[in-house]
Amino acid sequence: MDDKLIVIANETYTSALVLQSYLESNGIKCYLKNVNLVQPNVSDNVKVQIAENDVEKAIKLLAAYRQEKAKGEGQPRKILVPVDFSEHSKNAAYFALKLANIYKSEVKILHVFNSPVVDMIPFTDAASIQIDVDISYQILQKTAKENLIKFFNKLRKFADDNGMKDVRIGYSLCEGFASYAIVDMCRRYKPGMIIMGTKSEGFRSTELVGSVAAEVVRDSEVPILVIPEHANLKGIDEVKNVLYATRFDDNDFVAIRKLVTILSGFSVNLVCANVTDDPDNKMMLAKQKSLKNYAKKTFKKTPIEFEMIRGKSASEAFKGYITGKNINLMALTMHKRGVLERLFNPSLTRKMLSDAEIPLLIFPE
Repeated sequence: MDDKLIVIANETYTSALVLQSYLESNGIKCYLKNVNLVQPNVSDNVKVQIAENDVEKAIKLLAAYRQEKAKGEGQPRKILVPVDFSEHSKNAAYFALKLANIYKSEVKILHVFNSPVVDMIPFTDAASIQIDVDISYQILQKTAKENLIKFFNKLRKFADDNGMKDVRIGYSLCEGFASYAIVDMCRRYKPGMIIMGTKSEGFRSTELVGSVAAEVVRDSEVPILVIPEHANLKGIDEVKNVLYATRFDDNDFVAIRKLVTILSGFSVNLVCANVTDDPDNKMMLAKQKSLKNYAKKTFKKTPIEFEMIRGKSASEAFKGYITGKNINLMALTMHKRGVLERLFNPSLTRKMLSDAEIPLLIFPE
């Protein structure tokens, strides 16, 4: 084989087969790499390779394919807001009300409380300890419910006092671990977006980032807007400059469409930027051109700028760009990764969350 092979996409095994079939039916030979030969169906991060001479043709074919996949995205009709009754979760709930008022959506407040767990119970003491556990659980549940109703009443009053009487607000109380309960509620309630506030020091907690924000968006397949404690964001009308971190893959087409829909009706400057140490790379430039053409045809009323940011560390480069360009909101797609990859090579999402000073809108892959 004389032609140099380059990677056109990274997919799961099933998605890679679909993409290979699509490209080969249009005359482009594809090769798959990183396939588990014993159990191909469990393969992740399968590389779809094509000859370098086929790049331009392949990019154009993929643009049409991705445009079809991205159709049908709309504004969120339901918004889920996990709360812990703290100041930062209250701010997130207020923001959710304002967004719901604009989109005529409904809001559900969710509080998750943990019940006591007793390990190593001696057989002779089991009965008495069980009674204590039952009493403690009832107290916890009662207290959590009272706090939730009090929180709900404050939100209802805030909505009524600020011209949002038509916004429907509901609440739910769940027992268990936060991430599991939120994901379960997403499956039952089917929100279009999750909005949650988080303490700044909480972002540096592996448990919070892994078990709540990151796991929820990965497992529920719902976009999540994370608002840091010190972020000065009272309403979506305050968002003027938005940055979307692109990797020039299939997810960008859907994510940008959702992002533009969420921001519709507001005057914002949207920049799609990619960090690379080789901004003149032929493949990267071709992918940027394809995404730019797609945006120009699809979002005629929303001007979008495209930039290549030179740098080796995506997180550091984006942090500098955010400060220099006065970015108010950053959006990015969280890509599914294997366990070892998450442990030894933290994702851009986790790195940005660790020092977040502006709201992050995270889309699932």
